[in-house]
Amino acid sequence: MLKQYYNTTGQKIKEELILIPIDVTVVFWYNKHIMDIGIVREKRARGLDLRVTLLPPEVRRLVNKGHRVFVEKNAGRKIFIYDGEYKKAGAIIKESPEVYNKDIVVKLKFPTPNDFAMIKNNNIVFCMVHGQQSPNNIATLKKYKLRAIAMEQIVNPAGERLINCTRMSGEQAMILAFKEVLKSPRDCNILCLGYGEIATGALSVAFSLGAQVKILRKCEYRFIKHHLKNKDMVINGICWPKEYRDKKVHLITKDMLKLLNPGGVILDLSVDFPGPIETTRPTQLDKPSYVVDGITHICIYGYPGLSPLSSSRRYSKQILPILLEIANKSLNRLPSYIKKATIIP
Repeated sequence: MLKQYYNTTGQKIKEELILIPIDVTVVFWYNKHIMDIGIVREKRARGLDLRVTLLPPEVRRLVNKGHRVFVEKNAGRKIFIYDGEYKKAGAIIKESPEVYNKDIVVKLKFPTPNDFAMIKNNNIVFCMVHGQQSPNNIATLKKYKLRAIAMEQIVNPAGERLINCTRMSGEQAMILAFKEVLKSPRDCNILCLGYGEIATGALSVAFSLGAQVKILRKCEYRFIKHHLKNKDMVINGICWPKEYRDKKVHLITKDMLKLLNPGGVILDLSVDFPGPIETTRPTQLDKPSYVVDGITHICIYGYPGLSPLSSSRRYSKQILPILLEIANKSLNRLPSYIKKATIIP
């Protein structure tokens, strides 16, 4: 506040700047970019998905920027991140309904029907949407008239995802697959479809444990039956094109499973549905595998959940700078790389 002093004749003789303490609630009211952010517990897979999107160090950064962060009670307890740590970082601990009705709701997996009942129409849901693989998710957002920002669609100019645990997914999936197969890794004969980032993670584990691996090139697809013979495991890392999914075109059909060794394993890393392997379908952490014609299928929709503490740490660091962009700006002022990932019904 600027205080002015005048003499008896009405002439101004000096000015003085006086600082007046302002209650923090007034600051929130005046700054239209201050956001209330809800960090919620993951509730899919019957509570076996233990991940949390933001950890206390990243929460502190949001609070220091003036945002209010509400963390659902016991959100990180099962990975040894306790409510007291969030409180020290400046977060407010609340029960489910009070966390879901914030300006931005942040979670990893797409909301459940119960989640949608608690989210307001004008909120922004910041999560994995996977609209191409799951068109029903887009339809659900339209039904509830909710705006969403799809984490998996946020990429850099080179097309690389900025929020991902792709290599870690492959590593953890491979460890699980070796638990299912009936042989030592050194005795396993593996066929791998694709050689992207997630397949690279799986193969790094397979090679380090001495497995015998054949990586199938696209020009060899026509000889798929030959390459399936006497294999103990098939790893699928192909991103199956949408036109093939729509037409239900498969590279490996159900009748080909008999070519694998008894007790064999199919490890689907891409989890496109329908995908290149006819008998695959998405599974969850609570029921990660199923058996078709004696062959175990592992097709988890969310492999990073197999290492919840490590993946939470990685996601938290990746999400923070993007969440700050979203919270500090209105939707129409977001940078283009986030705008492209925005879904508005």
